[in-house]
Amino acid sequence: MGLLFRRSARNASETSHIRLEREGRDEIKRITSAVEKVPWTVSLLQILWTAGPVTLLGAWGGFLLGYGKAPTAENYVFFISYTVITGAAGIIANLVYSLTGGRKAERTANKIERVIQSLPDLLLATRNLIVESLEGDARRREAAAMLLRKQDLSPQGVELAAIELLDDRDSARIIAQIDIYRRVGQHARIRDLIAFYRETIDPQLHELAELVPEATALLRQRFEGQAPNLRRGVERDDNFIERVLAAIEQNNELLMTLQDVEEMLILAFELISGRKIPMLSFEYRGRWRLAQAFDNLEKSRAQHRIAQATGLSRLKALTAYLAEQSGTLVADAAGGLRAEILVERSQQAMDALAEQIHHLAQAVLSGQTERKAALKTKSDLLANALGLYRSTLETYSQVGRSHAQLLKAAQQWETISTDHADRDTRLRLGPGRRGLRIREHVIALDDTAKAQVCKHLDRHIKATKADRERRRNPHLIDRDQLLATGVDAGKRLAIEIALALEPHVHLSRPQVQRAINGSNAADFGQLEPNLSATAKAALGAAMVREIDVDLSRTAESLALALVRHYRVELDPEAKAFLIKQYGAREATLNMLSNYLSNTSGGEVRNVSYLSQRPAVVSAPNRDWYRALVQARRAL
Repeated sequence: MGLLFRRSARNASETSHIRLEREGRDEIKRITSAVEKVPWTVSLLQILWTAGPVTLLGAWGGFLLGYGKAPTAENYVFFISYTVITGAAGIIANLVYSLTGGRKAERTANKIERVIQSLPDLLLATRNLIVESLEGDARRREAAAMLLRKQDLSPQGVELAAIELLDDRDSARIIAQIDIYRRVGQHARIRDLIAFYRETIDPQLHELAELVPEATALLRQRFEGQAPNLRRGVERDDNFIERVLAAIEQNNELLMTLQDVEEMLILAFELISGRKIPMLSFEYRGRWRLAQAFDNLEKSRAQHRIAQATGLSRLKALTAYLAEQSGTLVADAAGGLRAEILVERSQQAMDALAEQIHHLAQAVLSGQTERKAALKTKSDLLANALGLYRSTLETYSQVGRSHAQLLKAAQQWETISTDHADRDTRLRLGPGRRGLRIREHVIALDDTAKAQVCKHLDRHIKATKADRERRRNPHLIDRDQLLATGVDAGKRLAIEIALALEPHVHLSRPQVQRAINGSNAADFGQLEPNLSATAKAALGAAMVREIDVDLSRTAESLALALVRHYRVELDPEAKAFLIKQYGAREATLNMLSNYLSNTSGGEVRNVSYLSQRPAVVSAPNRDWYRALVQARRAL
């Protein structure tokens, strides 16, 4: 009985794997259909049929209708000879194509399969590099956070992650027990354990949140008897596309982090797997003066949002760079921390670096030449960090200028819109194209675009794969060498992904970046390195189908822009439309609709749109420059 039971379980697993392989093959065939050739045997039969019976029947019928009699023997000889010659020419042409162009289509299909096979493996390798770049407890915390993001993590995995984060086996065991009860739906026991152990575990979580807010939120979720939801997906790292594009534009890969590489790999695999990301935007068609003012205001809004996001983005790049280097005071990556904390940590780390360089330079000048290598490394590190710091400072200074431009554009729109009737500026619903409307767009790749993206990425993935083969035994390679080669290869691949996607989804457009940042990524936690390309294609397509489309927050942001920027009143019909169509919250819309009516005298005063005050980034410390000068003299 035991043997029969085990065999049944194995067969069920094999059946599931076979079904996964079949679905994956169908998915790859669907993608490659845009470039796949017609089989030459089918073409041969078509030519023989057309050039043989069809031609003879057509000739006989045409001769009979034209001359009123059947063709003569000489006519049959003519038509048969014509059929043989044209048929042979068609067969030869088809064979030539099969030997030349047909192979090109086969190579394209192989490239698509290779990219689908490689992207998940590269994603796992990048996550390993993220952990490899950290030191000490930061490595443990980052690896634990990656474990907790897995939706199907076992209770043993939950306990291991909790031990790594809390360093308390008793608390970790309690959180694992809660996860076991969650799996069988015992919410009553979960509430009992939470109530009994909250006074013990809550202070530990509060203390941990000061170091790693994102990992703490994941662990708290497990303590409360919850797990990541496949339909909700995984939150993306803010403004990762902007950092990758900035690295391309400024030819400076330091502006990009390894987390950005991870996000770009996820985005590429999502889109190739069929992900469709919705995008909402405003559009105005009508009176040209209103249209011009509308375009100016939309452009100013986009520039101001980009300026606000870019400052924090540069600050994250600086902190991540310092965290990835050995011997700095920044141990953890920058995820989830406030801008003020990032500034403080970066300044403290750079102050410490400057002091270390000062002592090393004095040692080298006193004759300790063996310390030159350490001095060179530290000075290069501080020079790169100083470049990122200056970039951060310049970016935050642009926020004020973009804010002034936004206020000017808003004033221009208000002046012009008051000269027109309300029907020209109110939100239009229903059919039609004129007036102020909400437009829906979808960010996606069609089959032809998927094939072109895969062809672009394939040659770069080959080079990255060769690097991975050389690093197959990482314990035999020096850590610094491993990081240098892996990080460089990963960042180059992220840049190529951005270049491959740009012609098809236009990543450089602010509205596209906002839509992608506002959407959650698919959870690819179930992908494993030993799966075949067909299995990965099937799982990828299944994961992107699981994601729920939630446009409620986007719709509320549009409603806020209507009220605050465009001075458009939200009438009951518009509120009902936003609630029914996009799931916006009625309480939020009611609060926004009262915004204009609550202003005194019916007039709306100018308000500051700096709702997110930029962090105070002071001028670079002169000690940093002095340390670099000392290092240069000593070297």
